[in-house]
Amino acid sequence: MMTKMTDAIPVSVVFDAGARRLPDRRIRLRSNPRGMALGSLLLAGVLGGGVLPAQAADIKLYETGPAEDSSFVRFVAASPDPVDLTAAGSQAKIVLTPASPATGFFPIRANSDIKGTFNAKGARSDVSLKVKPGEFASVVVQGDSKGLTQTIVREEPDDFNALKVSVGLFNTDKRCANAALQVAGRTTLLVDAVAPGTVKRRSVNPVNIGVRLMCDGKPAGEPLPLGQLQAGERYSVFAVPDGQGTRIIFANDAVAR
Repeated sequence: MMTKMTDAIPVSVVFDAGARRLPDRRIRLRSNPRGMALGSLLLAGVLGGGVLPAQAADIKLYETGPAEDSSFVRFVAASPDPVDLTAAGSQAKIVLTPASPATGFFPIRANSDIKGTFNAKGARSDVSLKVKPGEFASVVVQGDSKGLTQTIVREEPDDFNALKVSVGLFNTDKRCANAALQVAGRTTLLVDAVAPGTVKRRSVNPVNIGVRLMCDGKPAGEPLPLGQLQAGERYSVFAVPDGQGTRIIFANDAVAR
């Protein structure tokens, strides 16, 4: 499946939208330290105003997919420095770091205004977006000497499968033409022909693998071990700028709780 991204716009994200849970029949609990529930994040900001790491228990999506009236948003930092994400209104914060660069998907009210602010080494950028019902939006923040920029990637998943693994490649580096994911140590391609500004997915068997990014048929960056991929789960690999080259970031498509 291929989905277009929106054009890069000035970054800044923080949300001020009501969270909605998926029906129990569509989810199951998982123990995976990625993401934090929107309600918990806002409550922490109201009560303590503290800074929280992007870690907590997640909820895994079933193959039946999301509820029709729910939307989801996550945040990914492609920066060598920590990036603070401050929620509008509550001023609650989470920190995205190179070791933990992505949140889980926050359930939000469809078509609500989502606002917030990213801060990194004195650079600040704001964003405002809405997410359609059933849509999953990934806000990818990139930082360089010129400041912060962001790309918003939107998906409407239709490939849920309890027996397979869904792996997606999000190409957010305009310099990486015709991006592909190659199985590390082999010539096998998981996904290929991913143009800048698009995402493509493939369903595979649950295996323990590593991958390497290819740009125009040439290796880019270092191989990245993905570990044992679990049946019924969805994963994302983001191709992001890294100085003069391109690197990849790995994330599990879990719903934050």
